[in-house]
Amino acid sequence: MFKKRGKELLLDLVVGLAWLVYAAAYLRHALDSHSLPGLGLMIFYTLVAVFFFLRAPNQKRCAWWETALAVGGVFLPIALLRPVEGRSGAAPLLGGIIQTLALAGIILALISLGRSFGIAPADRGLVTRGLYRWIRHPLYAMETWFYVGFLVANPAWRNLAGLLLCLAVQVIRIRREERILSGYESYANTVRWRLLPLVW
Repeated sequence: MFKKRGKELLLDLVVGLAWLVYAAAYLRHALDSHSLPGLGLMIFYTLVAVFFFLRAPNQKRCAWWETALAVGGVFLPIALLRPVEGRSGAAPLLGGIIQTLALAGIILALISLGRSFGIAPADRGLVTRGLYRWIRHPLYAMETWFYVGFLVANPAWRNLAGLLLCLAVQVIRIRREERILSGYESYANTVRWRLLPLVW
């Protein structure tokens, strides 16, 4: 079994600690606002930090621009999506329900990934268990549904444009990850759909 060492180990420790700080900020937000999505995000980012500490070493390296695109894809929604003031009616409630269900899916997908988790395209072992038995990219699928929920709760042209741009970045990330994973072709023959059954 390969072991992480040197720069890769140091990077995973530093990034994992950064995600823990981010998780603590969401915990504070969840406690202050009594927000269920905020609590879900705290759990998610805590798991991200844990899996950065524990994740398997990378067996194939991606290009620098693929790493930059992946990191950009993580922070793009934070930069582009904005709450709409004065929301009322059923939309905020429906959006919150979609986000909460999507967060549960995100957490399950992350647990399914386990030590194979990563942000940039990498081969840390092909995962076919958990949600990955049903669709090939459940983490991206659930993240997309989370942002759909945000759009439902915060309808605005800016947020729609931001969601579409985030989705375009996700599609590029998916394509690049599929090229780097060993054994992916066989897996794709077994699990047909990437993000949404019967669509793609």
